[in-house]
Amino acid sequence: MHKPFSWRTVSTARALFVMIFMAGIGLTLSIVALLYLSLNLISAKTNEIDEQRSALSVQGALQTSVNKMWALVIDNAVWDDAVRQVYRPTLDHSWLYNTWGAGYKINNLYDGTFVLDENFRVLWGAFRSEPFQARDLTFLGSGFQALVDRHATALRDDKFIYAGITRTDAGVAFVGIGLIRPMNGRLQVNDRTRRYLVITRHLNSAMLQDLGNTFQIDNLTWRNQRPDASSIPLHSAAGETLGYLDWTPRQPGMQAAKAASDDIARIVALAAALIVLFITLSSVGLYKLARGEKLARELAMTDWLSHLPNRRALIERLEAVSQSDPTDITCMVFIDLDGFKDVNDIYGHAVGDKLIVLIANRLRAMAPPDSMLARLGGDEFALAVGGSDAGERAAAFAGGVLDALNQPLRVGERTLHIGASIGIASGSLAECSSSELFRRADIAMYHSKVTGKGRITHYDAELNNAREHQLRIENDIRDGLLRNEFDVWYQPIVDARSLATIGVEALVRWPRRPAGALPPDQFIGIAETSGLIYALGQFVLRRACQDLLPLSDLKLSVNISPAQFRDPEFENKVAGVITGSGFPAHRLQLEVTETYVLENPERARAAITNLKGLGTAVALDDFGTGYSSIGYLRRFNFDTIKIDKSLAGLIDTDEQAAALVGGTIRIASALGMAVTAEGIENEKQMKLLRLAGCDQLQGYWFSEPMPIEDLRSLRQQHG
Repeated sequence: MHKPFSWRTVSTARALFVMIFMAGIGLTLSIVALLYLSLNLISAKTNEIDEQRSALSVQGALQTSVNKMWALVIDNAVWDDAVRQVYRPTLDHSWLYNTWGAGYKINNLYDGTFVLDENFRVLWGAFRSEPFQARDLTFLGSGFQALVDRHATALRDDKFIYAGITRTDAGVAFVGIGLIRPMNGRLQVNDRTRRYLVITRHLNSAMLQDLGNTFQIDNLTWRNQRPDASSIPLHSAAGETLGYLDWTPRQPGMQAAKAASDDIARIVALAAALIVLFITLSSVGLYKLARGEKLARELAMTDWLSHLPNRRALIERLEAVSQSDPTDITCMVFIDLDGFKDVNDIYGHAVGDKLIVLIANRLRAMAPPDSMLARLGGDEFALAVGGSDAGERAAAFAGGVLDALNQPLRVGERTLHIGASIGIASGSLAECSSSELFRRADIAMYHSKVTGKGRITHYDAELNNAREHQLRIENDIRDGLLRNEFDVWYQPIVDARSLATIGVEALVRWPRRPAGALPPDQFIGIAETSGLIYALGQFVLRRACQDLLPLSDLKLSVNISPAQFRDPEFENKVAGVITGSGFPAHRLQLEVTETYVLENPERARAAITNLKGLGTAVALDDFGTGYSSIGYLRRFNFDTIKIDKSLAGLIDTDEQAAALVGGTIRIASALGMAVTAEGIENEKQMKLLRLAGCDQLQGYWFSEPMPIEDLRSLRQQHG
């Protein structure tokens, strides 16, 4: 796959330098542009903030003018002399004019004063020091009428002063209205007679200039039409738009930008100098990096020990093939060494490493032309080969590998014997991905491993079906544990002398599986390889302890999978079950297979010691199927030996088997161990094993495994 931005596309150090230099120039221009764009952005934002501040100031100026009108009405309407004058039967026009009408010429605080009656009709008025003749409110506009309509009740009740904005016949004005009343106490008028004072001040250029000076607003002006979006609309008390207030923005951001231009130029120069220095240093460093990149890549793609390509290199090779010619047939050969772990365990990892190097060299010499041989890790190798004859060349290579590894290998002064399990998968990368090809070859190799080792398996649909079947069973086990589909059945163990039942062996069953019951031999192995045996084994142990707790005269034997035994927390888990169920530890016997004890002697001995420390007994299960060494019997000090049915079941037909059983019983007796014989299916076998000295017997001759309910019923019948 072509990667245009990969360093692998840089052919020379000079080209790399040019790229870095051009990138530096671009970076310099970008920083310069960024600085000036930032400056412009800050300037624009500053101007925007100042415009918002100015708008708030204009709104504040308007509100201040309304508030002044409100205060002016209070000063003139709440006045004892005014009450005495305006509530007379006949108004004194001379007093009214001298007091309110002449104020326009004296102090210019207002330009119109009006006295209204209880029906809000004009009794007397003066506008700009001239008598006002009209008696209705038309002159004062809809804004004032809205104030009266909205607050008529409150005005009559002598409660509040109200002010606002209106458009009169003379223009836009600030207007206020309030009841003329005494300064202290309530208005002493028994009927509905009311007198209201109305004061107006019209908006003009002088007033706008004063407001602009007070609130630091330049060129505050009044406009009938909106000149721009920043203008402030002026609304009357009736909600109508009367016009707009406009002003000249100060543009402080632009002023600051001009003031900072020299400093920005110096910053740009400094940044450019630093970038040039960075380009120079980076170019030198990257020149060296370019020279070492090829070596670093080779190291990343090479197995450190065998110097073969590694898994990553093989995957990239397959990806390249899939891009260039996905229809080409590719064969994948997986090789897993048989017995390599024993070499490491017996002779040490130094010898194991030398063996890997020796095998890698032999495989390299045997690899077909135009193929890639890789070490995947540990004791696994893989070879990918393509072409129309890829299948034949892969098969020939695999056969040669088997022949070569069947011969003794000389490593130093040692002669080692080792083998290989091989899987082959083929197909076009257009039909299956490289990971799928890996998976198929791995499945085929695993089949070679589990069916006897030292052989070649070609992947086919049956192997895939077997793998899919295994995955289905794994999922079924996982779901079955959650849905309580498993049961524990019990097979009695009898005393060889009295033939009385003295214990039972717990055996897992799967009767409630939705797809149908499955025998243990069809799911135990899958549970072990998938890791589900940990949960399944804990279930069996816990359920068995709960079931057998009331049957106090019976001992309980539970099989332990090698996978469980490898768990470093296994002893703690057993202790937790014993504590949680209350089952007496001396009634519990755990059975471990002979094979695991031999493969992991140190872990086995530590686990057996820890379990015995809990008070439980430990039995060696399936004795006679493995090495059957007296030495390890003494070393591990088992409580019981269980002779496998493959040996005990032949005692009535095979003299050699009978002799082996007898010898085993004598050895166990000498070591202080009890002996249990499994798989007894007829009376003759039972009698011969009793005569041979077995302590306990177990098999279908006595009873098949049964649910706990049947075991209880059987106990009651014989009770």
